[in-house]
Amino acid sequence: MLNDKKLILIVDDEEDIREILSETLESMDFAHLTACDGDEAIGLLDRHHDTIDAVICDLKMPKVSGDQVIAHGTKHYPLIPIIILTGFAQLDMALDHIRLGAFDYMTKPFRVKELLLLLNRSLEFRQLQEDKIAYQNTLEERIEEATQALHNRVVQTVSSFILAIEEKDRYTQGHSKRVAEYSALMADVLNLQENERLDLLYAAQLHDIGKIGISEQLLNKPGKLNVVEYETIKTHPHKGVKILEPLDFLGHLLPIIEGHHEWFDGNGYPNGLKGENIPYLARIIAVCDTFDAMTSERSYRKPLSLKIAIQEIKDGSGSQFDPQAVEAFLKVFEETLATQMAHLVAS
Repeated sequence: MLNDKKLILIVDDEEDIREILSETLESMDFAHLTACDGDEAIGLLDRHHDTIDAVICDLKMPKVSGDQVIAHGTKHYPLIPIIILTGFAQLDMALDHIRLGAFDYMTKPFRVKELLLLLNRSLEFRQLQEDKIAYQNTLEERIEEATQALHNRVVQTVSSFILAIEEKDRYTQGHSKRVAEYSALMADVLNLQENERLDLLYAAQLHDIGKIGISEQLLNKPGKLNVVEYETIKTHPHKGVKILEPLDFLGHLLPIIEGHHEWFDGNGYPNGLKGENIPYLARIIAVCDTFDAMTSERSYRKPLSLKIAIQEIKDGSGSQFDPQAVEAFLKVFEETLATQMAHLVAS
């Protein structure tokens, strides 16, 4: 039995019915509240819905009817089962209310065994509903924990790879971090969804991972590269894909990483992709990557001035870069980066 002092709300405009139900519930060890009309019942539901376990409600009452009580209860407190108390003449109406959310009905005059059976069934049903909600909440928590664990795994993997890259190429120390920071600022301007922001962040941090597969001597070579050396450097997007392929949880980032040197007009590498065939996030990284490369020291040159670098970005709009990405980057530069970088240069 689930009648361990369960609290039942009795709603009926006839005092005799309320008294009979009250005495019957007491004899079966139920607690009870009573309401003589629908208005009082709604007030009791609103005040005590946390403790009311079930409702027995007459349909035909003056002023605020049982219909309104049932509608209010099923809308605001759907876990509280409502048993309709009805005469035979109102049976069709009672069935309509069951279709709208009431639990069951009981005809007047009622039998004690029928009342006990209906109450126990309604309380068992409520318990099942509460168990279902608890299970769903637990499941959501488990999914959240698994998602967080995966996130932590990605962060640890990315961090390890970045350290490996920077150990090989001393001139690009901090490059991946800065590209990720610029990309995050662009994500705000472009109103990217949270999942896109995370993908952009991780892809930006990993975009040069393929350089692990290129010799330190070549990466740090002073002076201009010859044709063969340049072609070797151009393999790093594809090498990055090969390095990351075994990591299934990073698989969706591979096209972004492989595409960060593609040009909007199709003259980039490694696959000569053009326009919207280039992954959208790769087009964002391309602008950030080029800007940081131009404004950072390299083995073969000093950093370019901010003025020249920005002009190069503007000149590349529509050819090297997606015009939309350029527009977003210029806004980021004007609103944030110009002041920050000018301060760094001055210091």
